Amino acid sequence: MRVSIFSDSFLPFTSGVTYSVLNQAVELAKRGHEISIFRPKPSRRTQHFELPDRVQLFDVPFAIPVPRVPQLRITLPSFISSIRRLKKINPDIVHLNTEWGCGWEGLVASRMLRKPTIGTFHTFFADPGYLKSFGLPSFSMLQTVMWGYSVFFFNACRAVTSPSNAVKQSLMEHGIRREPIIIPNGIPIPEPIDWKAVKRDRTRMQIHGPSFVYVGRLSPEKSIDVVINAFAIMQRRRRRSKLVIIGDGPSRAALENQVETLGLRSSVEFLGHVDHDRLVAEKLPLLGDTFVTASKSENQPMSILEAMSMGLPVIGAAAKGLPELIADYHNGMLFEPDNINELARCMFRMAAQTKRRRRMGRHAMVASANFNMTSVIDQLENLYERTIALNLAKNRG
Repeated sequence: MRVSIFSDSFLPFTSGVTYSVLNQAVELAKRGHEISIFRPKPSRRTQHFELPDRVQLFDVPFAIPVPRVPQLRITLPSFISSIRRLKKINPDIVHLNTEWGCGWEGLVASRMLRKPTIGTFHTFFADPGYLKSFGLPSFSMLQTVMWGYSVFFFNACRAVTSPSNAVKQSLMEHGIRREPIIIPNGIPIPEPIDWKAVKRDRTRMQIHGPSFVYVGRLSPEKSIDVVINAFAIMQRRRRRSKLVIIGDGPSRAALENQVETLGLRSSVEFLGHVDHDRLVAEKLPLLGDTFVTASKSENQPMSILEAMSMGLPVIGAAAKGLPELIADYHNGMLFEPDNINELARCMFRMAAQTKRRRRMGRHAMVASANFNMTSVIDQLENLYERTIALNLAKNRG
């Protein structure tokens, strides 16, 4: 098959959507499919990166930077270049992974060339946290408008997928016409863990007691301030505990100030942005014994799937897609969103109950097998084939 993928989120911008798209493209290429990825044209300072054979990368022009979100750019649709390129590529199917400028490029071009489209809903952009992250007010009217916009876009696709049931239900509640098909995000089978190297890294960072890790963007919708406040409460009882925060974003300065104010400078480590390849190769999430997040807007985070595949239990807010990943007291713990004291209790239990924590970590690793890339691409290929067949039948009719 020839598959063209459009995504406003792609390298050099790093996000869960970026690596979901990249993982799918790499696996599809391994199976002999021809993949073309369309992304917003990055700035000239972009670092070069390698893509596998059978994967082509195209820049959609007229991309502008997004305030507050470094390296993210949004396309101002012109459609001309995308139509020309798609006509030359002649894809069998077009897969739209975002509903912004680049998504519209793919949608309009595929319509004009009578190519079938699959849309994947990844992000709850109408969530108040995301609106705040983009500098927008979280008025209920604006949330309604954002949902209406997303549903309007995905209603134009021949089929819609969602990684989690939470997304599927939200889309149906907001008027999606076609029932979304659940296809989870996929992760490659993890490489064996070099525990001696992990121990060296932990020793170098003076991690000698219970530790917690967060991996992801540092922005308002991630509620990292809630994690830090809960850690401060827990740390009064477990003085040797550490919190490692891996990632960067607009909230970093405020979070560092919060750590300073709470007197946690020696207990909280900010590692900043780490390239994804290094993050996975060096197993940096294992600087923590437990992955922790307080975000209320998660769909199916790649960072959590990767942490689980390394054997980390997860503490997460009982919101959106996280309860589908975290079985309470089986492979992690759930807490009421924004409840700092309850989160602190979960963190203390993870710190104090070593045997239970390790058992939950083993269960997390087993659960992560449900998201292996082979199974995910099997499902995606099947959907592509069915959608192509339906489109051919319609065009003939």
